[in-house]
Amino acid sequence: MVNWFRRVLRWVRRDSHSPAKIYVNGRFLQQPITGIQRYGRELLCVWDELIDSGEIDPAQVTIEVLVPRAKVDAPRLRHIRVRQVGWLRGQLWTQFELPVYSRNGLLFSPDNLQPLLTPLFGPSVVTVHDLTFKLFPRAHTRPYRLLYGLLISNGIRNATALITSSEAERTNIVRHYTEAEGRIAVVHLGARSEDPAAFNQDEVQNNRPTEPYILWVGSLISRKNPQGAIDAAVLVNQRMRLPLIVVGSGHPGMQKTEIKIPVNDGAILFANRVNSSEDVAALYRNAVCLLFPTFYEGFGLPAIEAMAHGCPVITSDIPVMREVCGDAALYCNPNEPGDIADKVRMLAGSSEMRAQLSRRGFGRAAQFSWERCARETFEVLYSVITGCNVDASIRRRSGNRLQSSPISQS
Repeated sequence: MVNWFRRVLRWVRRDSHSPAKIYVNGRFLQQPITGIQRYGRELLCVWDELIDSGEIDPAQVTIEVLVPRAKVDAPRLRHIRVRQVGWLRGQLWTQFELPVYSRNGLLFSPDNLQPLLTPLFGPSVVTVHDLTFKLFPRAHTRPYRLLYGLLISNGIRNATALITSSEAERTNIVRHYTEAEGRIAVVHLGARSEDPAAFNQDEVQNNRPTEPYILWVGSLISRKNPQGAIDAAVLVNQRMRLPLIVVGSGHPGMQKTEIKIPVNDGAILFANRVNSSEDVAALYRNAVCLLFPTFYEGFGLPAIEAMAHGCPVITSDIPVMREVCGDAALYCNPNEPGDIADKVRMLAGSSEMRAQLSRRGFGRAAQFSWERCARETFEVLYSVITGCNVDASIRRRSGNRLQSSPISQS
């Protein structure tokens, strides 16, 4: 009965003279900008540039962002329409109105969640960034864990195709949802790299704070281990003056992280929310290192962003961070503040090591551009639109553009 209903809906909306439609769930444009919101915004910006250059042909595919009727903070787009639809808000809008307004095209959900009803209306692709609700459940409040467990699991089981941001997370997803095998593509996230040849060390030195510092960036949630970074910084400052600047805030639906700071004496400085991405970039450029001793990540965006700005990285010795950082980082045991502190002291005491990691970091970050992320994501969407065998498309993609894609091959 369900399959019959799907075929009827697709026959009713079929129009061979119209371009295929991609609808993007744009609720992320109404949320504070963290990793997922940055991912969605970067995809839109690059796709808009590809349409402008003619590499994506709007006669074949149109892209439209759907959002509820509330304040929208969208990037400046010339070719991608942002349209407010419906009358509900939040998850009610996502579940009941979004699938109706996207019924004559493909629905792309870049934020882990797709409507439960989507499979009845047409094809869909969802990006599953991580399985925190399952692999790190203590990070969530119980209502959040139950809701997201239902919605994310539904998307994994019922989406036409899935995207995730690392091989490590693909392994996690397939281990827990064997039915995802063959429908899940790995598309690494990106960063906007600075040209190391244009990296003005004199300017950096002139703008450097009055003393060296180490940096922590991220949401203040338990799985990202801010407590471990703070404990390590306190140990470091028992021997040398090297304060830790913490840039981050809490996150809705997460358990409140109780951060304990031993005798501080100015060793820990909380920046909370900085004013702009330029401020964060300046903090990266001037830091001795980024301290990122996370317990669990789907990708670990701060590490690659730090590398893109020439900032050495100390991060956890876990599979996903090895995949992302390669030989361009120092690795530590996130469960041992003493080991983290030893790595910080080692790096702080060697300008040669810092320079070497900075050089390697520039090279590593160059492999993770938002342009590549957006192109590979579009190829997955297009393979679904054109009715290609998703499994075959995912297997042969391997970072190359699909020959059937409307992206120019020049």
